[in-house]
Amino acid sequence: MMLVGSPNDWHGFIDSQIPSILKMVVETWDSLPAPCCDALEDDVTEAFCVALRRSRDRCELPFSIHIQLVELEPAEGEDQGRMDIVFSPPAPREDIYFCLECKRLNVRSADGSVRPYFSEYIVHGMLRFIRGQYGKIAKHGGMAAYVLNGDIDSAIAGIQSNIIAYEGELLLASSTTLGRSSFLPQDNRLRETVHTRVGHSKILLHHLFLAGDPESSFRSK
Repeated sequence: MMLVGSPNDWHGFIDSQIPSILKMVVETWDSLPAPCCDALEDDVTEAFCVALRRSRDRCELPFSIHIQLVELEPAEGEDQGRMDIVFSPPAPREDIYFCLECKRLNVRSADGSVRPYFSEYIVHGMLRFIRGQYGKIAKHGGMAAYVLNGDIDSAIAGIQSNIIAYEGELLLASSTTLGRSSFLPQDNRLRETVHTRVGHSKILLHHLFLAGDPESSFRSK
């Protein structure tokens, strides 16, 4: 049945579905073969999105799931953003959704070195929500961190340090820089940050640290 109502009604609906979305995302990831240590972001995201659609059907969640969706009306002064994975309810507006932005962390190279990509996670991920390039009226956003070397603890520590370094730009609304998820606190892979955006609205960002295979060979070139 089609739901109708004001944008606030729809935001309330999305709020009510966040625990189910987060649970489905981590369970779907756990059901997939872990990506290799130098996997490409787009390849991982495409396979992940296909699996999420199958999980959505099993869970009967009332969302369409899209990949690489363009935000046509970002905040004033911001470029259009191409969102990685978008959960869209059957709402009569295109700006009501839950966006999951995906970034690689701890990518291993053939010479044995590891590139962390922590600052890219902030600049090309989190800040897009804060500046209104993604979800300018959304109350929630998501960051999926593909931790390709499997070291979740170092990834969380690295992101926490970079959040502190970018504190002024991130407009943190809480003294807790990367707290446990208030929706699924039992899962250490899920964290959250609260921000006050330009325009003074708040957004809660959900951070999902998803492990790759630390024992994998490198991808075929």
